[in-house]
Amino acid sequence: MSAAADAVFHRRNKQIQDAIDSHNLKQALQLIDKRIKKGEDTRFLRAWKAHVLYLHPDQTHSQQGIAATLEICKLDPPTTDIDTLDLLNSTLRLVKGHEDTARSLWEKAAKAKPQDHDIQSQWFTRSFDGGDWKSAQKAAMSLHVNFPKQRKYYLWAIFLCHLLAVDSSSSDSERKLFGTLAYRMVSKAAENVPADPKELLSPPRAIQTAEELLLLIKIFQSQGQNDEILKILDSDNLGLNSRIVQNDWFFIREKLLALERAEKWLDGHQYAMELLSMPAEDEAAKKLLQERDDWGVWNLLLISFKKIDKEGTTEEVVSFVQEFSKRFPKSRNAHLALLEISAWKMGRGELTQTDHLAACRKYYDFNGGKLYCFDDIRKYASYLDKTRTSELVEYVIEKTAAQKDVSIINGFKLEYCYRTFSEDGFSEGGVESFVSRCLKVYRDMKKDNATEGAIENQPRDDLGLLAVMSLIRLNDYKQPTDDQERTPSSEVIRSAALLEHFCQHSPHNYQILLLLVRIYLLLGAGSIAMKTFSKLSVKQIQNETVAHNLYTRLATIHPHGAPPIEAEYKDFIPEAALTQAINFYESADRTTTRQLNTGLNLGSYVNVEGTIELQNSLKNSICKRMWALEARRIDRINGKDRTDRYAGIASDESELVDKRTFDAFMNCEPLGAPSFEEKLRLGPLPKESWIKAVRVIDRIWVFNHQLLSQKPIKVDATLSELESLTLSEKDIGDMTSTEKKNLELHHILLKAILLLSDSNSVPGQDINKVFKQMEEWVLTTLQSISDGTMSFNETSIALPSSDNSKRSVPSWHYLHSSFSLLETAKVLSATISAAETSAKRLPKTGAKPSKEAVQGLKGLVTKLQDTVKSNTRTLRSNVMGSGVLGALTDLIFQQSEQTNGNASNELRGELEETLDPSDVEIFCGDLMESWEEGLGGILSVK
Repeated sequence: MSAAADAVFHRRNKQIQDAIDSHNLKQALQLIDKRIKKGEDTRFLRAWKAHVLYLHPDQTHSQQGIAATLEICKLDPPTTDIDTLDLLNSTLRLVKGHEDTARSLWEKAAKAKPQDHDIQSQWFTRSFDGGDWKSAQKAAMSLHVNFPKQRKYYLWAIFLCHLLAVDSSSSDSERKLFGTLAYRMVSKAAENVPADPKELLSPPRAIQTAEELLLLIKIFQSQGQNDEILKILDSDNLGLNSRIVQNDWFFIREKLLALERAEKWLDGHQYAMELLSMPAEDEAAKKLLQERDDWGVWNLLLISFKKIDKEGTTEEVVSFVQEFSKRFPKSRNAHLALLEISAWKMGRGELTQTDHLAACRKYYDFNGGKLYCFDDIRKYASYLDKTRTSELVEYVIEKTAAQKDVSIINGFKLEYCYRTFSEDGFSEGGVESFVSRCLKVYRDMKKDNATEGAIENQPRDDLGLLAVMSLIRLNDYKQPTDDQERTPSSEVIRSAALLEHFCQHSPHNYQILLLLVRIYLLLGAGSIAMKTFSKLSVKQIQNETVAHNLYTRLATIHPHGAPPIEAEYKDFIPEAALTQAINFYESADRTTTRQLNTGLNLGSYVNVEGTIELQNSLKNSICKRMWALEARRIDRINGKDRTDRYAGIASDESELVDKRTFDAFMNCEPLGAPSFEEKLRLGPLPKESWIKAVRVIDRIWVFNHQLLSQKPIKVDATLSELESLTLSEKDIGDMTSTEKKNLELHHILLKAILLLSDSNSVPGQDINKVFKQMEEWVLTTLQSISDGTMSFNETSIALPSSDNSKRSVPSWHYLHSSFSLLETAKVLSATISAAETSAKRLPKTGAKPSKEAVQGLKGLVTKLQDTVKSNTRTLRSNVMGSGVLGALTDLIFQQSEQTNGNASNELRGELEETLDPSDVEIFCGDLMESWEEGLGGILSVK
C-alpha cells in the first residue's frame, strides 16, 4: 500500500472510531457498510462491523454481532491479519463462554504462518498479558520450535509449564502433566551446564544465570524434589561454589530450607554447625557473623537436634550455643536459641519452671535494652506458670526501676501484659496507678533525652500508647462484654486527647496516628479521622493492607464531605478518598502487567511469578470489592444516581483474597489472647458474607433504576442470587446488628422489586403480602427508635456530670444506625415510587400491589425518616448546648469524677502535668465541631 493510500485508509478508520467513541454506533455501521459496498469487503471491516453490532444496546443487534464474529472465526484459511485478529479477540473476550474460540484464533494464525514472528510473538504477548497460561504456554513452545536460536523462548516455555503446574485453576491432570514437563525441561537445562566450571561457553539451552537456577529450584520444590535441589546445590557446575552462585546467601537459605523439607536432620545439623562455626580471629569472625547469624541457620540447627534426639548431639548443640552466646553476647539469635532449648527441655521434664525462669531472666539481662526484647520474652514466658511469670515481671521491674531507657519500657510492657490486667492482680486503682507511672516516665524520658523540635519517632512513645491502652481496657473491665458494637466509653475521649498530645512530639509515629484514626471513628468524628489518616501518607499497596482502618463502614459513618480545608480532596471528602483507593487497583493492574513483561524479558522468572500472585490478589481483593460497594452506598445516601459507577467491581463474584493486616497497632496482650486492636473495631470485621449482604441493597437500587427506566431485569440470575443470600445467623457473624436487621428488609424488598417486574418471578409470593411484611418491619423499627432508645441509651456516649444533668454525644454506632436506616428508607421509597408508576411504564407481566398497601407503607417510611432526623436534632442540640465544652474538658482531666482514692488523685495530677489546658480545649472544640458536621450530614439526607 502506497503512502497516500495508507493515509486514506487510516483517515477512513479514524472516522469510524470517532463515531464509536461518541457512542454513535448507527453512524459507525453506516460508514463500514459504505466501504464494504464500494468493494472494500475485507475480513477486517466485517470483524469491525460485528464488533460494533455487539456493542449495540439492542439485544438483537448484539446477538447478530456475536454470530458474525463466530462466523469469521470459522473461515478457512484462518485469519492472519493482526488488526483483524485483535478485533475478533476483543469481541470474544467480552462474551462469556467463548474463551476457547478466542484462544484458537491466534493458534490457527500461528500454524498458518509459523515463520511470521509478529503473529507468534503477539499470540504470546496477548495470552500472557491476559493471564491465559495455557495459550501462552502453547505460544512459547511455538516460538521455541520456530525460532530455536533465541534461547529465551525455551525458558519461557519451561516457566509457563511451571505456572500451569502451580495454578489453582488447573485440573489435577493438568498440574501433573505440566509439572512433569517443566521438571524434565529444566532438568535438561541443568544437564547441559558444562561439568568443568572453567569452561566459559555453555550450550544455548543450559542454565546460565542465578535467576534461571532459582527457577529450577522453584520447579523442583513444587514437584517435591528436595533431594534433587540439594544435589544441584552441592554440584561443581551449579552449586554454591559455582561461577553462577558464588556463595550467594540467598541460595544458602534455599539449601537450609531444602534440608528441612527433605527431613535430612543429620545433614542439616552438620551444615548449620558448619555455618555458625566462627574462626578464632575476631575480625574474620565479625565479618562472617554479619551474614551467618541468621535465624534460618539457627532454626535448622534447633529442629535438627530435636529430631535426632540423641544425648551426644543434644549436649554438643547446647554446649555450642552457650559458648557462642558468651563469645558474641550481642547475638539476639544465640540468646533466643538458648531460650528455645530451655523451653524444649522443660517440656520434656529435663528442666523445672525455675530453670526456665532463670533462662528468661538471663535473656532479659542481655537484651533488655532492645525494643524487640518484649516480643521475644513474651513468647517464652508463656511456658511459665502464673507464679513464675509474676516473679519474672517483679525481677524486670526491680531491675529497671531506676533506669530511663528502653529497658524500662520493656518492663512496663511485661507489667501490662502479665500483671495489670491479670485475673488475680487487677484493680481499678492498680490500672490508674500504672497509667500514672507511664505518663510520669514518659515526661521524665523527654527531660533526660531532650531534643529540639519534634522528631519522627522515639521509644518513649510506647509508654504513651501503654497509658492509652490501659485506660481503654479499664473500661472493658468495668463493662465486661464481648459485644464489638458496644458504645465507646468516655475513656476513649480522654485517650484521644492524650494521643493528640503525644503527636505534638512525634508527629509521624505510625502506631499513634493509626490508633487515633480508629478512635476518632469510634467517636463518630469522621472528618478528624480522615484528616488524621492523611498524615499517614498511605502509598500504593498500603491501600490494600492499611486503608481498611479508615474505609471500613465509612459510608455509614461519614458519607458527607467535611467543610473544605487546605488539603487534597481525599483528606476531607470520603467519595474522593474511596475513588483514589479504587483507582490504585486499576493503576496497579497496569503497572504489574508492565512489570511482568519487563521481568520476563530480563529473565527474572521467580519475581514474575511473585508479581502474578500480587496481581491476582489485587484483582480479587476484598478491599477493592468493599470500597466499590461503599462508594456506591455514598452515592445512594447523597442522592447521586450513578448506578454504573464501579458496577463491575461491586457485582464481581469471584473468590475473594484478604490481605488486610493489623500489625501496625501495638499489641502487648498475652499470646493467644485477642489483640488490643480487636477491642477497637467498628463492629465485626467484614468478610464475604458482609459483601453478599451489602450487594443485596445495591442490586435493589440498580433494579429500581432499571424498572423506572423500562429496562428488563435479569430475573433468573437474580433469583439464584436471592437463594444464596438467605444467610444463617452463623453466616452473618461479620455484620453489625443494624446490618443484620436491615438485611431482613432487603430480602423482602428484593422479592418486591422482582414481583413488580414479573409476577411469576418469585413463585408462591403475593405482592400485597410482601408489602405487608415490609410494613411490619418498618413498624417494628419505628417502635425501637421512637422513644429515643436508639439515640441515647444504646448508641451515644454519656458524659459524666455532677449535677445529674444528662449530656450525650454521638458515637459511630449512632451514625452507623442512622445512615443505614436512611439508606434503606431511600431505596424503599424508590420501590414505592416504582409501584406507583403508571401501568404504561411498568412491565405488563409485573404484579400490581393495591393502592392501600402502597400508601400505608409510604406513610410509615416517611415517618421513619422523620423520626431518625428528629432524634438527630435532639442529639445535635445536646452537642451544641451550653456546658458541653466544659464537661468534655473536665472529663479529660478527671475533674468530674467523685472518687477520693489516692490512685485517682495521682492520675488526675499526672493528666494535669502532661496535658496543656489550652490544647485540650482546642481538641474538645474540634471534636464538637466534627460531631456537629456528622449529625448535620444525617439531617441533610433527602
